[in-house]
Amino acid sequence: MIDSFVNNESDADVFINSYFIQWRIDRDNSESYDIRFQRIIGRIFTSCDCYSKNPETTYEISETELRNEVSLLAYIWWG
Repeated sequence: MIDSFVNNESDADVFINSYFIQWRIDRDNSESYDIRFQRIIGRIFTSCDCYSKNPETTYEISETELRNEVSLLAYIWWG
């Protein structure tokens, strides 16, 4: 899902919907993740929450900014 978004194979809405669904599944299953990984997926969640098709405030980000953020976080975790 992350690779598809970073590689422009899906748009922000598709990515965010899929990410939120997977995030809830993982949260509800009480998976024990490495604390660093929890921070990465938490930051992606927050970035998705800040996304807006038409950013109007300083805390809203565009699809390009979201893609850049997800790309950076994926690089940090997976290299």
